[in-house]
Amino acid sequence: MAKYELSDVKAGSLVGEIHEDTVEFYHKGELCEVDIKYKTLPFVESDALHKRLNNNEDVAAEWISKALVDEKGKQQFTQPQVEKNFIQPLANAIFNKVWGLDSVKKAVEEQTAKKKKE
Repeated sequence: MAKYELSDVKAGSLVGEIHEDTVEFYHKGELCEVDIKYKTLPFVESDALHKRLNNNEDVAAEWISKALVDEKGKQQFTQPQVEKNFIQPLANAIFNKVWGLDSVKKAVEEQTAKKKKE
């Protein structure tokens, strides 16, 4: 488990952190994968997106476009590019990653596996 000091948080060291991962999705009945780089959005941005999401507003393309970056942290897609060029399974897989849903799923699976062992 990683541990941070509040001074690190105050300095903004968690915001904009670039993560590399591979997401899997289905296309034409075949399992596919794509490598992505994405950054952690600051609370002010992610909270606003969460609120709009909770109001049934479709924010997935906007969230994906703000989060996907290159190795220098430069945004890779505009919202219209995501809407036009992504297929639904790919968008879902990336959205789950940048939103953090994958992390929640992993934590639940780990807790379930741990309880089964006990």
